[in-house]
Amino acid sequence: MEHNPKLVSSEVAALWSAYMQNSMAYCTVQHFASVNEDTDITDILQTALTDCRFVVNGVKQIFEKEKHAIPIGFTQEDVNLKAGRLYSDLFALRYIKYMAAAGTAAAAALLEVLARNDIREFFSKTSDMFMKLYNHACDLLLKKGAFIRSPTIAPMEKAEYLQSESFLSGLMGKHRPLTAIELAHISKNTETNSIGRTFVAGFSQTAKAPEVRKYMETGAEIAAKHETVFRQILLEDEVSFPSTWDSTITQSIDAPFSDKLMMFQTNSLTAISVAGYGAAIGASLRKDLAGHYTRLVAEILQYTNDGVNIMIKNRWMEQPPQNVDREALRNRSV
Repeated sequence: MEHNPKLVSSEVAALWSAYMQNSMAYCTVQHFASVNEDTDITDILQTALTDCRFVVNGVKQIFEKEKHAIPIGFTQEDVNLKAGRLYSDLFALRYIKYMAAAGTAAAAALLEVLARNDIREFFSKTSDMFMKLYNHACDLLLKKGAFIRSPTIAPMEKAEYLQSESFLSGLMGKHRPLTAIELAHISKNTETNSIGRTFVAGFSQTAKAPEVRKYMETGAEIAAKHETVFRQILLEDEVSFPSTWDSTITQSIDAPFSDKLMMFQTNSLTAISVAGYGAAIGASLRKDLAGHYTRLVAEILQYTNDGVNIMIKNRWMEQPPQNVDREALRNRSV
């Protein structure tokens, strides 16, 4: 007997999110490609566009077949290809690395909640595709001497078990040295804040709505504050700082992106930050680090909530697929 299962909620959620993220990224990379002057990254910009278009078209075909509404997402109305340069070509390359890493991780993480073979094949291909894009971006950044490296530590002389609970909380007000795992999370979260700060700084000078400009200014301040917290931790541990992002932003006030896209991009970055901080809490055994991350997460969540309210008020927040409201049906007027 032929079995044709319908999409389950986790599959709908995965497809909807992929459409939203990739339709946004497609618009963003379109702008980068339109102003690009670095011939070394011309091909990778085109590859990124092709990959994003593959995901958007793939989701659209699946939803059409299953008679699901196609998300609105982001279109040519959300990008102004006549706008001048806002960010450097190197920043565009780093955005592609960042986007490809996030896309690879998201697609891989989703596989465990996907049942249908065709949906699993779609996301498996997506994961492989973005992994190749990520490696290509890494190779170019290494070639340019611009890859963001985490701090180095001395080689471990021998493997041994812990012998004191002071490993968790420190001894007499002092903290034990950071582990390689803790350093990796600090470096990654510093990098996330750096790219976010650069993005929203550019958004703050090009957004049309005053409340959006103000929101982006606040975001830049929060990201800078969080970077300072992480760098202070490294300073106290006498660890060298990781290299910083190229945060070159032009003086252009001609918006390449719609306010709607800028708000969604910022919301996506904050979501990645929350996930990164959460992973760091689980991997950091020093109690002071958990305290820092918990406090910073609360600040990001409040900032995100403010952004969601702005998006809802301006009708920029697209409603995700949701279950039927049975109570509303029962209480409908006859």
